[in-house]
Formats: sequence, C-alpha cells, structure tokens
Amino acid sequence: MITRAEYILRFSKALDRFLSSVGEAAAWLNVALIVVIITQVVLRYVFSKGLVRLEELQWHLYAVCIMIGLSYCATRDTHIRLDLLYHRFSQRKKEIIDLLGTVFLLMPMVIIVLMHSWPFVTESFRLMEASDSVVGLPYRWIVKSFLLTGFGLLGLAGVSRLIRAVAFLIMGSR
Repeated sequence: MITRAEYILRFSKALDRFLSSVGEAAAWLNVALIVVIITQVVLRYVFSKGLVRLEELQWHLYAVCIMIGLSYCATRDTHIRLDLLYHRFSQRKKEIIDLLGTVFLLMPMVIIVLMHSWPFVTESFRLMEASDSVVGLPYRWIVKSFLLTGFGLLGLAGVSRLIRAVAFLIMGSR
C-alpha cells in the first residue's frame, strides 16, 4: 500500500521530470541561437550588413534560454552555490540547508519577481509592445512573458525541492 508521503514524493518526481523535459526542450533553442549568431557575424563582417532583427532575436533567445534554464538547473541541482563547506556536510545537514535556502531565499525571490513582473508583462501585452526600432522584432511582449514562465517554473522547482527535503528529514534516506 502506498502511503501519503510516497504519493507526495511521486508528485515531486513528476514535477522534476516535467521541469527537466521543458529544460531539455528549451536547450534546443541554443542551436537556433548559434545559427542566428553565426548568420549575424557573417552578414556583418563578410557583407558589412548587420540586421537589427537578428541582433534582437539573439537577445530574445538568450532570455528564453536563461529563464527556462533556471528551473532546469534548480531541478538538477546544478545551480551555483557556495560549496566551500557544503560538500563536507552530512546529507541531513545538506537537506536542512536546502530547505532553509528554498524557504527563505528562493521562494520569496520567486514570489517578488512574479508579483512585480505580472503588471510589467500584462502592460506589454496590452500595448502589443514591439521593438523601439522600426526594423526590429514586432512581438516584444512574447519575450517579456518568459519572466512569468521562467519564474513560475522556478517556483515549481522550489516546491519540488521542498517536498524532497521535508520527506528526507521526516522519513529518512529512503
């Protein structure tokens, strides 16, 4: 018989699988980014003709990859942290640190960014915001919406991490 705790851990693992698959799919945008960069470099330095749209597309692709990559890194535990002492700690102490870091640092930051970016994104969408350049990209509101998407996914990664930390601390290392 499956316990409630095991159902919750399954939910955490399902969240992690979802976030990993979104991150892996978004990683393919880096291929498009490389093609755009190479094209822009060739146009600029070989033909002396750069395109504003390609320049802006580079930044948009960077932004999307970073926003999606945040949750992927949090799910895979490949994010940057000060590991000077962390790697020497017992698993229990690591879980406590991760729990406290998630509750007091990650989740408040996610909530604050989501609260402040929501009006920013909705206003951009309402105005159908486009590039300031006449020859730029027409749909800037799309890339701005990735603030909500990226930090929403990061919040889900934080929830999953909290579930795993609490489960470890309550149930042990099962």
